[in-house]
Amino acid sequence: MKYILSSVLFLLIIANTNAQKTTIKGKVVDNYKNPLTGVSIHIKSSKKGVESDFDGNFEIKDIQKNQTIVFSYIGFKTKEITISNNTDLGTIILYEGNELLQEVVLRSKNNSFSRKETAYVSKLPLKDMENAHVYTTVTSALLESQVVTNLDEAMTNATGIYKLWEGTGRSPGNGTAYFSSRGFSVQPRMVDGVAGVTFSAVDPSYIERIEVIKGPSATLFGSTETSLGGLINVVTKKPFEGKGGSVSYTGGSFGLNRVSLDYNTPLGKTNAPYFRVNASYLTQDSFQDAGFKNTFFIAPSMSYRINNRLNASVNLEYSQTESTNPSMLFLRNGIPLVATNIDELNINPNKSFTSNDITLNNSTFNTRAIFDYKISDTWTSQTAFSSSYAQTDGLYQYQFDGGASGLLLLSSITGQLNNLGLDAATLGYINSLLDPLVNPMLLEASSLLTTESFTRVYSERDASETRFNLQQNFTGDFKIGDVRNRLVFGVDYISNQRNSKNVNGNTEITSSSNFPQLIATLNALGLSPFSDAIESNFSSFPYFDAFIAANGDVIPSTFTPNATYFTDAKNVQENFDQLDPFISNLKSQTLAAYVSDVINVTPALTVNVGLRLDHFIQDGNLSTKADDYTKTTLSPSAGILYQPIKDKVSVFGNYQTGFVNNNSIVNPDGTTSVFQPTKAVQFEGGVKTNLINGKLNLGASYYHITVNDFTTSDPYALLFNVTIDMAESISKGFEFEINTSPIKNLNIRASYSLNDRKYTDVYSEKAIDPITGITGREVIEYLDRRPTEAGAENLYNFWADYKFDENSFAKNFGLGFGFNGASENLTKNNSVAGVFTIPSYTIFNASLYYNVDKFRVALKANNFTNKIYYNGWTTVNAQAPRAFLGTVSYSF
Repeated sequence: MKYILSSVLFLLIIANTNAQKTTIKGKVVDNYKNPLTGVSIHIKSSKKGVESDFDGNFEIKDIQKNQTIVFSYIGFKTKEITISNNTDLGTIILYEGNELLQEVVLRSKNNSFSRKETAYVSKLPLKDMENAHVYTTVTSALLESQVVTNLDEAMTNATGIYKLWEGTGRSPGNGTAYFSSRGFSVQPRMVDGVAGVTFSAVDPSYIERIEVIKGPSATLFGSTETSLGGLINVVTKKPFEGKGGSVSYTGGSFGLNRVSLDYNTPLGKTNAPYFRVNASYLTQDSFQDAGFKNTFFIAPSMSYRINNRLNASVNLEYSQTESTNPSMLFLRNGIPLVATNIDELNINPNKSFTSNDITLNNSTFNTRAIFDYKISDTWTSQTAFSSSYAQTDGLYQYQFDGGASGLLLLSSITGQLNNLGLDAATLGYINSLLDPLVNPMLLEASSLLTTESFTRVYSERDASETRFNLQQNFTGDFKIGDVRNRLVFGVDYISNQRNSKNVNGNTEITSSSNFPQLIATLNALGLSPFSDAIESNFSSFPYFDAFIAANGDVIPSTFTPNATYFTDAKNVQENFDQLDPFISNLKSQTLAAYVSDVINVTPALTVNVGLRLDHFIQDGNLSTKADDYTKTTLSPSAGILYQPIKDKVSVFGNYQTGFVNNNSIVNPDGTTSVFQPTKAVQFEGGVKTNLINGKLNLGASYYHITVNDFTTSDPYALLFNVTIDMAESISKGFEFEINTSPIKNLNIRASYSLNDRKYTDVYSEKAIDPITGITGREVIEYLDRRPTEAGAENLYNFWADYKFDENSFAKNFGLGFGFNGASENLTKNNSVAGVFTIPSYTIFNASLYYNVDKFRVALKANNFTNKIYYNGWTTVNAQAPRAFLGTVSYSF
């Protein structure tokens, strides 16, 4: 926080304003005569233009006769006017609609890091200053300044967002990282406001902005795509009127090579459809001793204004990625940790624990078709269809500590023999033969648990996910008496199906150590049911080939006699070729109806009320009816906003609700565990500002979220996650964000967040008492502790970009500088395993760029102090050291 305040306060002191003088005048307003600020006004087929000021006024000089002026503004329909004389155009009215099909050509010259108008957050075209909900925006201008090459890197700019996991690609749609927002895990699963599949390697040239909508948002978005802390929506660039584009190349450390194309063109001469295509190819190696990612991406899109009432747009997105799994070390469950911090773990951050022939292939294919129809001056209709298909196949590999505890199951042989009713002499004779075989294996397994020995585990993945989403929205802007209403009501249908033929199992373990002799001895004693049970139980274990210390040293073991640090993919595949896949087909559907109304009680006082009805149909695994259920849920929301200084200062409060339908679980014994939906309620209050003619945007808010009936992992579960319910958790915190341009050509973005989330009521109906075996208990092992998905408590970021004036000695040059950081993170936190602390960090980055004519050259240094740092979610994930990259782009 101190870095942000010291940088921002110095720059705000020297703030000033500028004005322009022109000969063509006018004023832009909406259909209720409210002035519109920041409207893009440019001469068609040229780059010349301005933006409307705070009062909606604009001026352009030296305009020739018979020129066409285009007015573009987010949330409003584009308007064109042909002029015949240099004169006062008077009042220009723009009519509200949904998100523009046309790109807003000119960004704000006052503050290019702040773009708060959106038609997605509330499904209504609201300005930030009249929206009682909180959201943060990462603009394409910010991404360009930072020479960002992937979505994960872009997310470091979002207020209160902490990366938990890398994008593994282990299942369809999981090519994107997991993040924490307000103490809850979330993935980017929205594209242009509808359900979609995004991915870490999406090219930034395709991203118009990233919107992080804060808090539970079920009223407008349901439970399918949102988490309890918010959702992440990627807004893509749209076709625009005209012809142009750019090509770029980026190269840098760790074998980074990226080529991208952005091309826009009309498909006809008059009233033509406009076509745009974004494409890229990226190859990148890991900063560790093995690992890589190769991604091809293409996204064609088309928009067509069929007539003055009907607009249509179509977007397609396809990507193909081949990659190794990023290194993540999973900490042990159910038994005490040996190491409790990075130093004790003695981790080598340069070790990947894998090889380049253990790979996954991930493909995604998204489609969207949106039809906007203007019913009247006050009502519009939007019909949106989207589909997503994602597929994963290949070998998945990870490391987890405590895997040797599974070998301790051998100790159960003695107990089972005692239940046979044998006389003491016979039992003693059998044990005299078995103990010399079993005890050394038990001793070796126990010794592996005295230190952090990570078991390297594999599975073969072959899975796909298909999703369909159909939305119909009706949006109205009308008055009842003197009270303005902006209302949206709609229906939503989502169908989701997952199919998998994954292979797990271990054909080699019972051929290692003393297993062959033990099985032969049992058979010779006529105890073949015991030998059969051993072969059956242990062959169902995941395939593993080594025990490895955190520093990368292979730990000798009779269970993995051929262990080497670098993986032999041939041996791994031969194991899975002998096994049958586990086939699973899962399906769910959601039917919903919702309504939301923003009411201007007075010009300064706005009230928002909303309600959603969701009917969830869980077909579950299609091979059984045991996990089927239906659930109908109501989700209300409300907000109030008052502007003591119109369009400059807003004070707001909101009430939001959310829920997550928790899938039933079919247990190995055939019983079914049914979980109640997780429910969340948020109260939030804060202030927003838009000062100095848009040059200073501040936002600050305090929130309090109560979550009931959520699910977590049983702290006594040893090898595999056992899901239990939990009664209550409370998450509260503070968020602050600033976007400002205190002097000409200087843009600054900074934020700080504090999140305090704890388990507050730890009663669980599903948890089994480890002593009595009774189901239902207080899971005191979590009481008053911070959940691991909450990430770091304190997060902060800062970025400043300065472009030298055209009259200065360094004209055409620009500089960027910033940092981001986090406080310590408790990546393991319960009284059974203990607490593992990942230390705090601050990462510094800088960029230098040069623009001339149509060329741009930029250099970037990431983590230029070469800080060694980590993040994680029950894991320890090493992050990249210092890296340099450069980019060259050409616009046409």
